Amino acid sequence: MKQLFAFSFIFSIVAGLHSCQKASNPNDENEHEAINKITMSFTGAGTTATFTIEDPDGDGGSPPTRIDTIRLKAGQTYTSAIAFKNLSGGTERDLTSGIAAQGKAHEVFYVPTGVTLTITKTDKDANGYPLGLNSTWAVGAVGSGSILLKLMHKSGIKGPNDAPTLGHSDIQIQVPVRITN
Repeated sequence: MKQLFAFSFIFSIVAGLHSCQKASNPNDENEHEAINKITMSFTGAGTTATFTIEDPDGDGGSPPTRIDTIRLKAGQTYTSAIAFKNLSGGTERDLTSGIAAQGKAHEVFYVPTGVTLTITKTDKDANGYPLGLNSTWAVGAVGSGSILLKLMHKSGIKGPNDAPTLGHSDIQIQVPVRITN
């Protein structure tokens, strides 16, 4: 009788632990692939230009191997789109549509330093809150500086006017900016 009781007790513990395990779900907003390539395209001032950032080991670890300087003309307005990619295994996978689909838990921030830029996010998530994959950039005076680019993960806490410090960073990188005549 004691053996049957012991077996039943152990079986119920093992079954209980197994039922608490989280199944892997490729659409789970808390599971992330490494972002190790970012492209930003700008259209305005009669031209379209694309700037690239590559960081083979993703956020943290070794520094990026490529960071193009964003070059814009003073007094112009540009439309911009950003794309996030994973380069694992020799193939390039676009992560941007997944970020957009999980927009209620993500927001892209652009924080300028040393340059005059007014950046307005033009896309919204399903709740009508800013997303930042698409934006307009009104460019001020000639100068050099940088943009702190941050993709923030904000599962369950995103609001309409969040600071770029709310949530945790999926990726953040300082990108040089040069504004010319």
